[in-house]
Amino acid sequence: MEMIQEGINTLIKLQKIDAGIYKLKEKKACKPAQKQTLKEAFAREEQALKDKGNSLKSLQLARKEREIDMETKEKEIKKYQTQLLQIKTNKEYLSLQKEIGGLKADNAVLEDDILESMEKIDKVKAEIAEEKEKLAAEEKKLKEEIGKIDREIRGIDERISSLDKERSQLCSNVEKALLARYERILKAKQGLALVPLVGESCGGCHRVLPPQVINEVRMKDKIITCGFCARLLYWPE
Repeated sequence: MEMIQEGINTLIKLQKIDAGIYKLKEKKACKPAQKQTLKEAFAREEQALKDKGNSLKSLQLARKEREIDMETKEKEIKKYQTQLLQIKTNKEYLSLQKEIGGLKADNAVLEDDILESMEKIDKVKAEIAEEKEKLAAEEKKLKEEIGKIDREIRGIDERISSLDKERSQLCSNVEKALLARYERILKAKQGLALVPLVGESCGGCHRVLPPQVINEVRMKDKIITCGFCARLLYWPE
C-alpha cells in the first residue's frame, strides 16, 4: 500500500509537470499561425499598394493616348488650314471649315480629359507616397512582432527543456509498468492522465462514480481508473 501511495504521489508531481508541458506545447503550436496571420495582413497592404501603382500606370497611359490623339488632330487642323488657302469654291471652303471645327471641338474635349486625368494622377501619386510611408512603418512593426513571437517560442522551448529534465528525474522513481500505463493514458487524453476525485466525480470527465470505486480510491492500496474516461484516479489530501 505504501509503495502504491508513493507511486501515486510521484505521478501527481509528474502530472503537474506534464500538464505544464502540454500547455506550453499547445501555446507554441499557435505561434506559426500568429506569424502567418501577420504576414498575410502585411501582404494584403503590399498588394493594395501594387494595385494602386498599376492604377497610376493605367491613368498615365490613358493620358498619353489622349495627348497623342490631340497631337494627331492638331496636325490635321494645320493641314486643313493650309488647304483652305488653296480652295476655290465656297462649298469646299465651308466643308473644310466644318471639318476643322469638329477637330477643334474634339481637342477641347481631349484637353479637358487630360486636365482631369492630371488631377487624378497627382491625387494617386500623393496616395501612393502616403501608403509607401505607412507600409514602411508596417514592415518595421511586422519584423518587431515576428521577432517577439520568435523570442516567445525560444522561451517556451527553454521552459519545456527545463520541465523535461524535472520529468526525467521523477520518471526514474516510478515503477516501469505504472509509468508505461500512465504515459499511454497521457498521450490518449491530451496531457491529462491522473486526476483527483472531486466530490463523487472524476476530475477528468466529471462523471459521477459508483460508491465502490470511490471507496477503492480512498483505500489507496491499488491503482484505480475511471470507468468512463480510463484516467487514473487519486484521493486528494
